[in-house]
Formats: sequence, structure tokens, C-alpha cells
Amino acid sequence: MNYVVKKIRRKYVIDYMEYDLEGLTIHPKLKGNDYIKVKKATFYNDDIILKIINTKFKRQFNSLAKVVFSYLSSNDETDAGDYMILLDEVAKLQATLEIRYKRFMENEAYKEYMDKLYFLGVNLRNKLARINMMEQMNMQMGRMSR
Repeated sequence: MNYVVKKIRRKYVIDYMEYDLEGLTIHPKLKGNDYIKVKKATFYNDDIILKIINTKFKRQFNSLAKVVFSYLSSNDETDAGDYMILLDEVAKLQATLEIRYKRFMENEAYKEYMDKLYFLGVNLRNKLARINMMEQMNMQMGRMSR
């Protein structure tokens, strides 16, 4: 059930809304016991929805980008599985952006976010290809030395 609480003079009045409204539903995680416990909240205002999406996406993208660039900048040739996990995380963020948030976003912002994720994915694939090539070369050198 979706509803809006309005404050009229010193009273709170519940104003029910129609069920067919399209809004963004989030599950807030509030810290501390001083707040009202809210399991989920639905927003219908486009400006608020865009601010929520931008904040959530930027936070997720920045944390993912830090990890990706730390792996890409390291000269340590780690296991290819680490890069596969990072590629999965990039794909997961792309899917979330496309499935959950695309209908609320402007076309330019959506394309910008998808381009950023595509850039991360391409760099990860290049590094993964280099690691696989080095592993194959090492295997061939091992066979030749026998």
C-alpha cells in the first residue's frame, strides 16, 4: 500500500494514492534508534528520484572503480579469476542501471554511466587477455623445456 503523510497544522493526515503510480522504491538502512523504522519507501518526484539514483550509482561506481584501477595498475600478475569476478561486478552494475534505473533517468545521463562501465569492462578484458596469453606462453615454455 502506498500513501503520503501530510502535515496540516499540528496534525498528520494520511492521504492515500493510486496504486498504478510508477516510483522508485528503496529500502533505507538507518543507523541508530532515534529514527522511525522504515522498511521501504517509494518516491514519485522525478527530481528526488534522479538525486537518489545519482547518489547510489556514484557510490557504487566509485567503490568499484577504485578496486578495478588498483588491480589494473598493479604489476602483479594475479589469478585470472580475480578479474573475472570484477567483470561480473561491472556487468551486475550495468544490469542494475538498465533494469531498475533506466526508466527514471535522462538519456544523456544513462549513456554517460553506461560508457563509464563499458570503459571499466574493456580495460578488465584487456588485462584478462594479457594474463591468459602469459599463462599460455608459460605453459608452452614449460612443455618445450621437457
